Amino acid sequence: MDLNKLTMPEKIISGSAIVLFIASFLPWFKIDFLGSDITGNGWDVGFLWGGIPTILGLVMLAHIVLTKLASNVTVPDLPWPRIHLIAGILAAAIVVLKLLMGHEEIGVDFDRAFGLFLAALAAIGLGVGGFLYYKESEGTTATTL
Repeated sequence: MDLNKLTMPEKIISGSAIVLFIASFLPWFKIDFLGSDITGNGWDVGFLWGGIPTILGLVMLAHIVLTKLASNVTVPDLPWPRIHLIAGILAAAIVVLKLLMGHEEIGVDFDRAFGLFLAALAAIGLGVGGFLYYKESEGTTATTL
């Protein structure tokens, strides 16, 4: 597997998708209850907030791996650069929105934990990578905008 085949946007998307997947299992919210920390990860806060962004990132990663690193594999002829752009921005918007909104359950407001911050950075990376991938496919660079 030759990673040098990947362009910079593809490397950004790949790294961000892997980090987001890992971060989805780390604590996103916590509360101190009777001297012990109770935490919830990205899957505990709801499928919309943790599941959808993670799956979008994994789909983006799968497309890159199949088209660049796997031999003799064909993928459906879809507007993949546009799909990467929309999926990346959507994943970033969902996770950043959850970061800004916080989490409340049964009238208890949970504190944000490190996994949510890491997930937000990774999701923003997906958005940036998707944008750069889209711009690269048009034959332009991001600096010409």
